[in-house]
Amino acid sequence: MDRHGSGISTARRAALGSAFAGLVLGTLPAGTHAAQAVNGLPARLALIYSLLRSGLEIARIEETFERSGNGYRLLSEARAVGLAALLARGQGWRRESRGTVAATGLRPDQFTDQRGANPLQRARFDWTTNQIRFDRPGTDSTEVDGEALPPGTTDRLSFPYALAQRAMQSTGLPAGEWDAPMTDGRRVTRYRFTVSGRETVATPAGAFEAIRVSRVREKDDNATEVWLAAARGMIPVRILVTEPDGATFDQVLAQIGGQ
Repeated sequence: MDRHGSGISTARRAALGSAFAGLVLGTLPAGTHAAQAVNGLPARLALIYSLLRSGLEIARIEETFERSGNGYRLLSEARAVGLAALLARGQGWRRESRGTVAATGLRPDQFTDQRGANPLQRARFDWTTNQIRFDRPGTDSTEVDGEALPPGTTDRLSFPYALAQRAMQSTGLPAGEWDAPMTDGRRVTRYRFTVSGRETVATPAGAFEAIRVSRVREKDDNATEVWLAAARGMIPVRILVTEPDGATFDQVLAQIGGQ
């Protein structure tokens, strides 16, 4: 869970925790099937999610994917609902990922994260020098604040497409575990994931035959599970996070659209 920032309410922190746990995957090696899947992305895709904390809806998340030529733009905006809206006082988040659609999948060039009234966080990817630079609050724009850029690194928004690539590399389920480097705009963190099986997932947007992917947990980690709709371009239809204390955060697909 993301514990950065000050003055964030319990409901707001819960929403951010769910988003963090759901957006921790990274790009994985791509084969022929993966490249075909990426090249088959629509010009536009719109997804709306309901975010629940221990069964109570606390936010709505709207995500859009737009493709123009070999470029892409991903935008995610969240707003609190119900009692959480009163507690959060209108705070939400706005995240954006921009980059190119390569043969190996989405390759981000820039990722930004704006949380309520907090300062904007930005990560810039330099694939020529294999360096990632972070523009943090209080950092002089002429200073270099970055680190090495691991191959296949993604950000919080481009991760589902990378996961879809990995899952579509073969006609059967991917085997074993894999590393998933991801940036949240502050640093690059490596995670490990594995495929747990196939299940039917019921959501407000309908029932989907899905592949379930699980985070390989270390001690005191959150448990994270992602369900990808096998027949709908492997879009994430559910993201479930269980914290060590038993609290759950459930991001469920409520509506799907595009053109």
